[in-house]
Amino acid sequence: MFGFSFAKLLLTAVVVLAVWYGFKLMSKEGESPAVGDSKKKTDANIRSDAEDLVECAVCGAYVAPATAKACGREGCPYAA
Repeated sequence: MFGFSFAKLLLTAVVVLAVWYGFKLMSKEGESPAVGDSKKKTDANIRSDAEDLVECAVCGAYVAPATAKACGREGCPYAA
């Protein structure tokens, strides 16, 4: 009754593959056909105005020098 036969193993493999490819097809349904084009568009829209952070000599916090505010400690180099 619980013996393994070639037919049972083959049927199990077919069912597993059908479920696997079914999930793959379902997940691709929501994507647009031109996936590569949308990636190129988002890469072009990436902002390039990032600033490097520097460590404050007094408090040790990392701040952007252009927009840094005073930390309130004595000798802060970013005092307003």
